Amino acid sequence: MKLKKEIKDIDLMLLLATIFLIIIGLVAVTSASFPTAKKYNLNSFHYLARQSGFLVIGIIALFMIIKMPRAVIYKNIEWIFPMSIILILLLWSPLGDKSKGQVRWLDLKIIRFQPSDILKLSSIIYLAKYLAKNIYSLRDRKTFLMAVGIMGISVGPIMIKDFSTAVVIGVALFAILLASGITKKQFMFLVVLGIGLIFVILKDPENKFRMMRILGFVSDSTDYQSAALYQSRQSLYAFALGGYSGVGLFRSRQKYTNLPEAYTDFIFSVIAEEFGFIGTFIVILLFIIYIYRGYMIAFKATNYFDKFTAIGMTTYIGIQAFFNMGVCAKILPVTGITLPFISYGGTALVMALVSTAILLKISKEGTL
Repeated sequence: MKLKKEIKDIDLMLLLATIFLIIIGLVAVTSASFPTAKKYNLNSFHYLARQSGFLVIGIIALFMIIKMPRAVIYKNIEWIFPMSIILILLLWSPLGDKSKGQVRWLDLKIIRFQPSDILKLSSIIYLAKYLAKNIYSLRDRKTFLMAVGIMGISVGPIMIKDFSTAVVIGVALFAILLASGITKKQFMFLVVLGIGLIFVILKDPENKFRMMRILGFVSDSTDYQSAALYQSRQSLYAFALGGYSGVGLFRSRQKYTNLPEAYTDFIFSVIAEEFGFIGTFIVILLFIIYIYRGYMIAFKATNYFDKFTAIGMTTYIGIQAFFNMGVCAKILPVTGITLPFISYGGTALVMALVSTAILLKISKEGTL
């Protein structure tokens, strides 16, 4: 009865889409992580057990947020956002864990996590609060530049360490600004600024590997062993092997040696191989439902803060899903970004559930 009372009036379509995505994720992680578990002499269900543990944390967080008074998030974002920036800056400290060639994780000995996942949510809520308070003065130069400054603080530091995540955050914040009613001049200013920032980052010698990925993506080279093309080609092989109905659960061959990061970055490719076109279509459809319901919640929101928050949360989930699936289908260069709710990763799963909880709370109460 208590559960029924808690979910009363929330957007059930959004909730069901989330549940199905998580179930698919657990099944996919179990299959895709099997070779890695065996490689390191771990239990076959090691990664499933860890992912399930984080899922429990995420579900607890979801119910806490739905029951939480509006003022808790609204007031505490004033320190949560700066704290998330500090966590990003700690990537340059000895606490930064350089795994798989990039410093994206903080290793605090007792816990290891990606601070960028926290920044995604905190930056969205902080900008939403600022714009909601200054919605009628947004055309003033000072107010607009302050909003741009919030975007810069959110995107700038993480762009150096995690370019793809910075793009996800930037697009989500840009969507909020678009919804706030910026002028054409302000729009063009943001576009030019964004393109210029991306150009400067990519020209940095330390980001040579990113340029190689982009050049490899647009190249007509037939060098199948090229480092820039290898991941994309192996992903396409997985799609080809899957065909219409797939080779069957646990029967993927690409996940064993050919497909790198099979249970994280390229888990969608494993789904394509094992469940074929039908499986990928279901996943895409679930994300479309999620995004549609998220924007409908934003449209129906009764105040600007809720509206902007819902737009930001929905855009972050949607653009990240698009990037991941686009990379796997070779319509985008390799980014190293995960698939929300499905890819293995504790912080990412918990934060995706937190964002869903915020959307559900807005849909339930009309106010966060």
